[in-house]
Formats: sequence, structure tokens, C-alpha cells
Amino acid sequence: MQIPEKYQNKTKTVNAKTGIENLPDESVDLVVTSPPYWGQRDSLGIGIEQDPREYLDGIVGHFKSLLPKLKDKGIVWLNLGDSYNTDINWRLDDYKYSTLGKDKSGHSRHNVAYTKKRTRRKKFIDTETSWLKQSNLLALPMRLNLALVDEGYFFRGEVIWSKPNAMPEGRCRRPHRVHEPVYLFSKSSDHSFSSTKIESIWEIAADRKNPTDHCSRFPLELPLRCIASYGHVGPDVLVLDPYSGSGTTGLAAKILDCGFVGFEVDSRRTKSANQRLNTANLEKMRKPYVNSNWWPNDGN
Repeated sequence: MQIPEKYQNKTKTVNAKTGIENLPDESVDLVVTSPPYWGQRDSLGIGIEQDPREYLDGIVGHFKSLLPKLKDKGIVWLNLGDSYNTDINWRLDDYKYSTLGKDKSGHSRHNVAYTKKRTRRKKFIDTETSWLKQSNLLALPMRLNLALVDEGYFFRGEVIWSKPNAMPEGRCRRPHRVHEPVYLFSKSSDHSFSSTKIESIWEIAADRKNPTDHCSRFPLELPLRCIASYGHVGPDVLVLDPYSGSGTTGLAAKILDCGFVGFEVDSRRTKSANQRLNTANLEKMRKPYVNSNWWPNDGN
């Protein structure tokens, strides 16, 4: 099925639910996405819910609508960070507990890792629901994973995204988090996948350059690896990101000469993402990766 021209190779200002429902059935080869994390969205759309159960229900509803839009051999790469059931209580003075930097002793207190905008998420307590207690790690990625399997997806694997420059956390009675999961799902067990060995731990620095108004975004290498894992690339491969944000998935798709469709509910971010897509020097951005062992043979 052909994608309507108005959606092709750009991010559209539309909520994920409407955008997905308007796609033709069996039109999408590959989904690479990261829904806004719970309590860390400062505008519209998924991520602003007070109750994390509503947050999960919203994402599950989107992916339920997405399943018939995938081709039979299609795959989904889904990144989601977890949250503790606490108020966001980062203070600038907490930089002294940071383990960032080459010697793991932190950066200057003025580094963007410490000074970036942090949305003021509030804890959500429900005394009748055991996992919604104060300070609990909510296991949102795992809960989403199981819910998608219940909706018909195949759970095919997990990659650990190890971040050498993870966001610092204040002094706490638990391990400091320096990784996030990236889950692999498919529509069927007979899905497309690279014949190249795909390792399960990817060490990729988080993107701290932040030239757009998007507070947190994929490092380019992450969606590049996800798209490359499909086994083949080119104009006949359509990549979708229903939570497009700053448009990094679209940029990766263009670098690998794939088609792209993105949805973003915030018109400011749509404008910024499309400007980024339209002005990118693809050859320059491709160059650092072409000799990587994961780079696709047909990726130029």
C-alpha cells in the first residue's frame, strides 16, 4: 500500500493515534521510536498524565492501532526509560554526586547535563495498588512490554543502551542508572532481520548538543543501528516514528535512503524537526558510521 504523499519523508503535526489510524494497512516496514517518558513532557501529548496507568494505556492503545499497519515482516524498536514514583527533586548542588566524566567524578557545575530543564513530575500514590507506592521503581518499560505482547506483538529481544554520559542523579540509596532498554517486537515470528550478528549491548553516548527545542533526543547512532538491523535498506523501506520529537529517526532513515513518516503533536517541534531534515548534510553525517560492523551492505 502506498503512503499518502502528504505524509512522506517529513514529520506531520498530528497526534500519534490519529496519524497511525490514517496510515494504510500493511504499509510500514519498521518502527523506531521512544515515547515521551512519564512525567517528563512539558507540552502536549503522551507523558503529561498524572496517573502512570493512564500513560501506559495511551501508549498501548497507539500500538494496538499500529499492529495492522505493519507489514507481516515488519519490526518495532521501542525505547522507554523508567521512572521512580517520586517528585522530580534534582537540585543543582547534586552535581557533586555525579559520576559523569572521564574520571567518573563529574563535570563542571555549569555543564548542560546539570543545568538542563527538568519537568516537575509529581508522584502518584494509590494505596490500593501495590506498585504505586512512594519511591517504587515503577517498571514502566516492563509493564509496557507485557501489555504489547498481550495485544498480539511478538517480543523478540532486548538491547541495553549503555550511556557513558548518562544524566546525573542526586545522592540516593540505589544504583545510579546509566542504561535504558530498547525492546524489539515484531508482527510475526517470520520477520525481517539482519544476517549480521547484532550484539545486545550498545554503548552510545546520549545526545547533549541539543540544537533544537527538544529537551531530550535520540543519539543518531541509535536509530541508525535499529534501521540497519532490518536486514535491508532503501527507498522501498518505510520507517515510522509516531513520537517524532526532534526528528532523529527521520534523519537516520534519510541517511540510509529509506522512506520516513513521523508524527508529532507539538507544532513547534514539527517545524524544528523538518528544518533539521531538510538542511542536514547527509554525506557528512553518514561518514562516521560507514565502516561500523553493523552498517548495512546496501547502506552506501
